[in-house]
Amino acid sequence: MAEKENLHELLKGMSMMDKIARFFVLIGEESTVKIFQYLPNNLVEEISTAITQISSINKEESLAILEEFNLYVRTKSFITSGGYDFAKDILYKSLGKSEADAVLAKLSRLKLAAQSFTYLDGINPKQLSDFIRDESPHTIAVILSHMEPNKAADVLMQLDEEIRVKVTMQMATIKDVSPDVVRTISVVLEKKLESLLSSIVDVGGVKVVADMLNRLGPKSQDILKNINGIDTTLATQIKENMFVFEDLLNLDSEYIMKILQNVDAGEVAIAMKNAPEDDMAKITGAMSQRARDRFIEEFEMLNKVKIKDIEAAQRKMLEVAQKMIEDGVIDREVDE
Repeated sequence: MAEKENLHELLKGMSMMDKIARFFVLIGEESTVKIFQYLPNNLVEEISTAITQISSINKEESLAILEEFNLYVRTKSFITSGGYDFAKDILYKSLGKSEADAVLAKLSRLKLAAQSFTYLDGINPKQLSDFIRDESPHTIAVILSHMEPNKAADVLMQLDEEIRVKVTMQMATIKDVSPDVVRTISVVLEKKLESLLSSIVDVGGVKVVADMLNRLGPKSQDILKNINGIDTTLATQIKENMFVFEDLLNLDSEYIMKILQNVDAGEVAIAMKNAPEDDMAKITGAMSQRARDRFIEEFEMLNKVKIKDIEAAQRKMLEVAQKMIEDGVIDREVDE
């Protein structure tokens, strides 16, 4: 008991951000990167800045920070599972009444806030953004701040750029919001969404996000990397939807030629099986005479081809195109 009190004394006067920064230094780079993938960009930047200010951490300070982190984790777990009195007892003994009451109040608010907006989990980002886009930036910031980071990011990216910037700034500077305000916003929003919640259907969230990322340029690759760190399967689905075969065919002829140079003629022939004449003309028009002759030879040898084989061949071409886009060899913009 006395030892814990001594550890706590070491951290008096140290801000929470300084404690968090030191915690990340202590757990190492690999673990820090994994956790950062779940945090909003503004928080990652704030923590990273705080880390750069650290010159050293002594053994006693390290033990105190890790002990306090362990205390918060256990306390939050007890509160979530209903063991409020037990959590309160632990904090009182470890931190003293004044600081313990402050921590308990904050954890209780976090629990309440997290529960307030749980009904948003099943709503498509595009649909939700349409409902809240006319709210004030502060209100939208409160809503997004109480959602899972990846879901909040999806909604944020559906908003107009001007609104998006204002909301992001609000989220970066937002302080503790009264539980009553959170509840009021939640109740009002839920009433607005009642009609949507009663008739919600799956409208293809992956395609919506993919279409959005297609228009973000190089920034989309950073977002995809972050998503991949959280859910590899989802990232793959989004990536496959981001650049569809029709997009490839609408690229400039010189770009199509570069793609074809890196794909076997047999695969191209399968990919173009059942294609309309206009699409065939785009492909053959981007070939040299020699490549065109080889393609026609391969194409004429084909008999009936299964749809899944055509789709597989098209995916191979898209993979080549996507790699070239990522490498900057070809421009991702397509003709409308």
